[in-house]
Amino acid sequence: MLNIQVFDGQIVKNFNISEFKCKDNGEVLLNSSVIDHIQRLQRFREWYNRPMVVTSGYRTEEYNKRIGGSPNSMHKLGIASDIILPDEFYKFSIQRQEGFLNNVKNKWIRLCEEDGLGGGIGFYDTFFHLDSRQKGNYQNGSYAFWDNRTKK
Repeated sequence: MLNIQVFDGQIVKNFNISEFKCKDNGEVLLNSSVIDHIQRLQRFREWYNRPMVVTSGYRTEEYNKRIGGSPNSMHKLGIASDIILPDEFYKFSIQRQEGFLNNVKNKWIRLCEEDGLGGGIGFYDTFFHLDSRQKGNYQNGSYAFWDNRTKK
């Protein structure tokens, strides 16, 4: 049973359910795993201490396939979010950019571990991916990590 209150789509302090709708047809998936993911994102947002723009949340199977998403994408379960890198990131030195991304990775892993999850973190040129996957047999232990940046 979900124990949440939603007013005008506001699910937690800094996130509205509309941010997690499928970009293709506006569908949204709402279950306990999705709510847990959004609440975890809120805890991350409080640490991150800056606005977070979600560019991709839930994806239908068809939409995920059409945009070339992973067949095993956590977006299809509604427990993944792609977040735009902040404007100031591009003004950082390469060393500071790497430190920033490493901090993001470490914080997300800690939040997922606190909740008994493995979690997933991916880096791209203009955004980072955070997901709330279960623990599994990943090369990094219980969490999944990948770096798909082309401009390193």
